[in-house]
Amino acid sequence: MAINTEKSQLGVGSGNILSWDTIDKLKEADTKAMVKPLETKIQDNLTKQKDLTAITTLLSTFKGSVSNLTGDNTYLKRDANATGSNSVSVSVSAGVAEQNMNLSVQQLASQDSFQSKTFGSRTESVFDKDVSFGISIGGKDYVINADSTTTLEQLAEKINEATEGKVQAKILNVGGDEPFRMIIQSAQTGEANKIDFYSIQSTTGGSATNTSDDSTLKALGFYFDKASNTTGDKDSHGNTIMRLTLKQPDKLSEEEKKNAGSQISTAQDAKFKYNGIDITRSSNTIDDLILGVNLTLNKVDKDGETTNVNITQSTEGIMEDIKAMVESYNSLMNNINEATKYDSETGLAGTFQGVREITSITTELNKIINGVSKDGKSLADFGITLTKDGLLTLDSSILNDMINTKFDEFKNFFSSETKFTNVTAVGDKKIEWSDELKGKLTINGVEIDINIEKDFKDKDGKPLTNGEAEKAKKNALLKAIANASGLSDISASFDKDGKLVLKGSGGTDIEIKGSSDFLEKLGLKEQKLDGKTEIIGGFFKGLNDTLNGLIGSEGSLTAYEESLTSSHKSLTASKEQRQKELDAKYTTMAEKWSQYDTIIAKLEAQMNTVNSMIEAANNANK
Repeated sequence: MAINTEKSQLGVGSGNILSWDTIDKLKEADTKAMVKPLETKIQDNLTKQKDLTAITTLLSTFKGSVSNLTGDNTYLKRDANATGSNSVSVSVSAGVAEQNMNLSVQQLASQDSFQSKTFGSRTESVFDKDVSFGISIGGKDYVINADSTTTLEQLAEKINEATEGKVQAKILNVGGDEPFRMIIQSAQTGEANKIDFYSIQSTTGGSATNTSDDSTLKALGFYFDKASNTTGDKDSHGNTIMRLTLKQPDKLSEEEKKNAGSQISTAQDAKFKYNGIDITRSSNTIDDLILGVNLTLNKVDKDGETTNVNITQSTEGIMEDIKAMVESYNSLMNNINEATKYDSETGLAGTFQGVREITSITTELNKIINGVSKDGKSLADFGITLTKDGLLTLDSSILNDMINTKFDEFKNFFSSETKFTNVTAVGDKKIEWSDELKGKLTINGVEIDINIEKDFKDKDGKPLTNGEAEKAKKNALLKAIANASGLSDISASFDKDGKLVLKGSGGTDIEIKGSSDFLEKLGLKEQKLDGKTEIIGGFFKGLNDTLNGLIGSEGSLTAYEESLTSSHKSLTASKEQRQKELDAKYTTMAEKWSQYDTIIAKLEAQMNTVNSMIEAANNANK
């Protein structure tokens, strides 16, 4: 392309010798020699970056498959198989001990539940006067205030609001001429959630706005036996009340039975046997019997019926993990082979042909894959072999047999174990509790304010005896450390000599700081103890380590990627600089040539004038 096509025509004065076309050809030759090689290198660099990303992605996928097989989580999965009456459903969390259990359900937990008589409309008024009545549940009393305009739907809302959701009231359309019933039930199952009703005799000193009697709730179809308490019982709000007992159906008169409400179910606890031991719970869902085991009671067993549960190692997904590992490895090898190949006949080479960082990957991985564990096992023992093309093949029948019949061998070969070395800091003397203990203790960078008074009192402000005071002060110190945010891996206790003990877990370090005077009172000193976390065992640990050495934060491919990025920046800067220099060179050349062209044009004009004068003189002398 011409440097500046808008300028006046260059070369007119020089007979087209100093022309734009000549400058363009010269610049094109220089660009080809100086800029094009850099453009080619930049393009090669971008191709390598793109292909390297593809390889590192495949390596990452392969590493994920390897990690699934080496990590503890794969081998902590559990299955819970139930046989027998199936009265109990069982789910288990990872890591639960393998075990058998025998379960027999005698009683399911249930709610207290009542249904009212039927009503013709949701908006029908319930009471013919202003009333207040009470509901008790879980040891608490709740007052419901209503008036002569309160509808069935509004009464349900009042009950829900007043009882803080512990009692649930709702309106159901059950069909018929008068299709609506109010259902009143406890929100939770269990005997402790029994619902009781009471009437309010007097509001003096209480929270009720109206009174009621044992016939008030007949408006809902509830008939009660005459209250037995006539001694002026009071609810928790100070109202004088009478506790009410719902009549049994066989005690209702024929007239009362025509449109009476009833109790649908009675609040009761679940009762079952676990390995012959009687267990009681308020819910049919139990998660606190065995850590990590959730039981759901479904039905009551008949005499002699039981549910047997076998908690075993889960192998679900392991076969898929092996297949995923084989597939990801083969995809990786195919990509590397394509990227490093060389065709001697055509001279065509892959992107990374001769690049050590890439060509060495196959050698490093195969060295481990072809290896043998310390107990003489190899991948071939699990149906995984390497073909002459460098790809893995899987014999599913061999692998399946090893998983199902020799799982411990499979686990020991593939898995790794995380081992923690924990550290403990022990005070060098017993703490003197006769003095106040005020200061700042810093553990692992977390500053803890300790403020324990000399004269320690109980929660009611009463002085404690020496023994009680020392125990309370110890608990206060332990509580301050336990409640410090960010110290979940540090526990505090006292040994038998009364010395403070700080213990780390999960391989965490312990670093103690603070003023020397205050630390001395605690029997401590500034120090740092180093915990340790180590992954040991497992044939595939070496493979995992090798992959980390390739694509980890300090891996060889990570460094190679960084070098490509740096090289791209350098090449781009060099290309831009050379292009800038060429543009400046030929801009200057064009300006000079333009000046030369003008001078030549003037000289040509002068020469033409002289020639004309000579020709005229010659003609005059003839």
